[in-house]
Amino acid sequence: MSRGELYRRQFLYAVASVLVCVYSLAPMATPPPALRATTPFPTGELHFDTSNPRFTEDHDLGKATDGDVIEFLLANADLAELVHSIASNGYIDIEPLVIMEDKRRLVVLEGNRRLAAIKLLSDPKHGKLFGGPLPEITDKNRATLREVSVYRVPDRDSARDFIGFKHINGPHRWDSLAKARFAADWFNRERGQGTTLKHIARKMGDRHDTIQRMVAGIFVLDQAKKGGVFDLHDRADERPFAFSHLYTALTRPGYRTYLELGSDWREDDPKPNPVPKRAIDRLRDVLLWLYGSKKDGIEPIVTSQNPHVKELGEILENPKARAILAATRDRKKAYRAVATPARQFEKDLVDAHLSAESALGLIPEYDGDPSLLEISSELRGKADLIYQEMSKRTPPKRSK
Repeated sequence: MSRGELYRRQFLYAVASVLVCVYSLAPMATPPPALRATTPFPTGELHFDTSNPRFTEDHDLGKATDGDVIEFLLANADLAELVHSIASNGYIDIEPLVIMEDKRRLVVLEGNRRLAAIKLLSDPKHGKLFGGPLPEITDKNRATLREVSVYRVPDRDSARDFIGFKHINGPHRWDSLAKARFAADWFNRERGQGTTLKHIARKMGDRHDTIQRMVAGIFVLDQAKKGGVFDLHDRADERPFAFSHLYTALTRPGYRTYLELGSDWREDDPKPNPVPKRAIDRLRDVLLWLYGSKKDGIEPIVTSQNPHVKELGEILENPKARAILAATRDRKKAYRAVATPARQFEKDLVDAHLSAESALGLIPEYDGDPSLLEISSELRGKADLIYQEMSKRTPPKRSK
């Protein structure tokens, strides 16, 4: 690493530390819950919490080793940058870890990323996971890794409000699947005692409708897994799970009608297993359209949330379009049965514009093929003709 890059990371780490202080002191509409007194604790006696919402079913870390957790955080949580910063500055003990006893082990409920950085710099057996040489660390900075401040809590519920607020609407946010799982687990544990999603959203510092949509998505996803019609690890795309495709889709009437969820489904807090048993195969269809299947070699027909999720919802409302989709798995062809000529014109024009922009960015790759130049000339002529015809139909601007 260059000296300039090292200074940049030191600066960013220092700024982040200041922001944590400011965040903890600044007035808020809904302040995070306070935990009690801190105490110093040896880091060698701390363990990762593999039940942490960050390690959702998307990542399958329920029975992970320390090495598995470190590898995951290196790939998904900018852990390398934190390692370099701690090596350069020492561990800045400004925000205590939150720990509790679980099966006779002290696990870190909050601060797993910091614990991973400490383990990498402290333990040679973990250092080889770094993917390159670890940054040098002085004896003085290494000494800061031996002991850190912690809040010790008796159970998960005691830290839940604090952790939820910080990661839902605070400076260290989880992805949408982790947020949804955290809120859904909370709701499942306490809804029998009268706890509502509105109460949970307020505690977490987020909007009620956002939490409601996410928890509804989790309940549908859990039902699909339990019913054997979908597995996150079988999705065709190995990138992070696009959970927002599902919970956004469920807000649209086309999906709700297709899955027989009822027009008033979103008016109340969702319940587990919301899709009727008779519609479980339709749920499989929806999830395959959204995510595909690696095992069955099925590619998703939705490749971006906007506008594909919306288009699929409109297809599901139209019997003819649904039949075309079932027969061809071709979203574009099915959508033609839904779109009016005016809407189809708008869509084709936007698609052409996006394709032209993409081609323009690839101009350096053009190898001088005359046939492609001829296609470009024809494209220019068609673009000019479209512009002329549209200009005739566009009312003149009124002078101010």
